[in-house]
Amino acid sequence: MASYFNLTLDTAVPSQVALSINDGALYASSTAVTLNITLGDEDPTGYQMKIWGVAAAKEEAEASWEKFAAAKGVNLTSGDGLKTVYLKVRDDVGNESIAVSDTITLNTEVPVVTITGPDRSKISKTDGFSKAVIHFTADVPFEEYKVCVVPAASAQQDAGISIPTDGGSVNTSGAAGGYPAATNIQVTITGTDLESASPGDGVKVIKVFVRNASGVWSVV
Repeated sequence: MASYFNLTLDTAVPSQVALSINDGALYASSTAVTLNITLGDEDPTGYQMKIWGVAAAKEEAEASWEKFAAAKGVNLTSGDGLKTVYLKVRDDVGNESIAVSDTITLNTEVPVVTITGPDRSKISKTDGFSKAVIHFTADVPFEEYKVCVVPAASAQQDAGISIPTDGGSVNTSGAAGGYPAATNIQVTITGTDLESASPGDGVKVIKVFVRNASGVWSVV
């Protein structure tokens, strides 16, 4: 019969614990996000994690230990603004890491576009009659815009055909970023470019779309 046994002492906490939300994105357009979790320990068998700063657990006292996973879907707390999510990991003998965190800005607000114009409701490709001018603004800061021919006034941005500028149109799209709210942008549309986007004579429905920093496009 054996007169001895082996007993391992392990007092090291999980190493290099790191958390990122949506792969490090700065903005989220939905409360549903994915947490990506990494650590330096080679074998996380038996490890657990605790997550808070989310809808299910706003404070650490409300969070419970659960099985460690490299990816975890959670819901952020409601209300637009900067969100901070926290994480702790503990190993199979209860050694806890320090809390780590990541931040993301929740922005679910749909931009609203207001158009002034056009200065004429009918154009051709004849000099002096070939251009229509509009101005538009958005009620929130935006990063990108495009002016499209759409099948209906209710259409969303992915159903539109962007009006090109090869035939003299001006400012029918922009992706410079950092457009402040209420920026007044003047757009010129020529008959040549309108025909290129939507061949054939007739009434064309033209819609301006803007995208905010979190990727939300305007609808109306």
